[in-house]
Amino acid sequence: MAQQSIPIAGQQPQPYSGPAILAGGYRVFFLGAALWAVVSLVLWLVYVSSMGGDLGANQNMMVWHAHELVYGYGSGVVAGFALTAIPNWTGRLPIRGFELGLLFSFWLAARILAVALLFGQDFEALRAAAETGFFALFILFAAREIIGGKNWRNLKIVFVFLLLASAATAANLQRLGMLDMEISGWETGLSVLLVLITIIGGRIIPAFTRNWMRMQGMETLPTMFGRFDAVAIFAAAAVLVAYLLGAGGPVFTAGAGAAALLHFIRLYRWRGLHTFTSPLVAVLHVSYLWVPIGFMLLALAEAGIVSDIAALHAFAVGGIGSTTLAVMSRASLGHAGLPLADSKLLTGIFAAITLAAISRIIATLWFAQYENFLTLSGLLWSVAFLLFAFKFGPLAFRKPA
Repeated sequence: MAQQSIPIAGQQPQPYSGPAILAGGYRVFFLGAALWAVVSLVLWLVYVSSMGGDLGANQNMMVWHAHELVYGYGSGVVAGFALTAIPNWTGRLPIRGFELGLLFSFWLAARILAVALLFGQDFEALRAAAETGFFALFILFAAREIIGGKNWRNLKIVFVFLLLASAATAANLQRLGMLDMEISGWETGLSVLLVLITIIGGRIIPAFTRNWMRMQGMETLPTMFGRFDAVAIFAAAAVLVAYLLGAGGPVFTAGAGAAALLHFIRLYRWRGLHTFTSPLVAVLHVSYLWVPIGFMLLALAEAGIVSDIAALHAFAVGGIGSTTLAVMSRASLGHAGLPLADSKLLTGIFAAITLAAISRIIATLWFAQYENFLTLSGLLWSVAFLLFAFKFGPLAFRKPA
C-alpha cells in the first residue's frame, strides 16, 4: 500500500514532495538499522580478533556491543515498525519529512558517537544525550498520533516503548557512572524487546498465516490471540523479570521451563508446520521458535548444564534478529506495493540469519571452537542484513506512488 493511499481521519490526503527516504518510517529506519547491524557487528568481530578471543580483556567493549545491538539496531527497528503501523491503526498521515528526519538524526548521531568512542573520543555523555533525545521524540510522536487518532486500544504499546526508553536511560547512566544498580542495562532492553516480540508476534504471525492458508484452500487455521496467549506472555515477562533480579534455584528453573512449554504450545497452535512451502510465511514461525528455545536454555543454564549466554543469544540473534528481518521484509514489500512473494534472495536472508543464530549458540557451547563459530555467526549475520539492504535499499529511495 502506498503511503498516500492511507485514509486520513478528518483530513484530505496530502501529496508528499520531500525526499523519498523520508516518506515513511520503514524506509529510513529499516535501512539504517540493517546497515548498523552490520557495522556494529563487524567492529565487534575486529575487536574479538585483535584480542585473540579474550573476552575478559575489556568488559566495556562487550557492553558497547550489546548496547548497540539492543538500543541501536533494536530501537531503530522498533521506530520503523511503529511509525509504519500507527497510521494503519489511526487513519492519520504517517510521520514523514522534517519530523521523521529529525527523529532519525538523533538516532544516527547516537550511532556515530558510539563509533567515536572506539577511537578514544570521550563522547559518552553526548551519545547518551542523543539517544535520550531520540527516545523522547519517538515516544512523543507515537503518543501524539495514537491519541490524535483516538486509538485507545493501542495506547498501551506506548507503555512498552516507555519501558524500552527507561532501560536505555538506565544503561546510559550506568556507563556514565551516574547510576549504580545490579540489573544489567542491556539485558533489560533485550528483555523488553523480547516481550514486545511475544506481543506483536502473537498478533501478526497467526494473522499472516491464516491469510496465506486461506489462499491455499486450507481449512485447519491458526488459533488467534486469546487468553492462552496472554498467560504465555505473562509467564515470559515474569521469568525475564526474575532473571534480571538475579533469581535462581528450582523455582526459577521450573518457571523458565514452563515458559518454554507455553510458547512451544503457542507456536504449535499457529499451524506453522503447514507453511514450509512459503519461506516468507514459514520464517515467522522459525523466528518465533527461538523464544521457547531461549527459555529452555535459560532453564538448563540455571541447572548448570549450559551458560546463560546461550539463552541470551537465542533470544537476541534468533528471536529478535530473525523476527525483525522477517517483519521488515514483509512491511517493505507491502508498502512498496509489491506482491508478498517468495524469492531466492529472501530465502537466502532468512537462511543466513537462522544459521547465524545456530552458530552463535554452538560457539557458546563449544568453547574450544568459540572464536571460529563466533566469526561464522558474525559473517552469516552480516550477509543476512547486507542482502536485506541490497534488496530493499533501492526501494527506500523510490518516490512514493
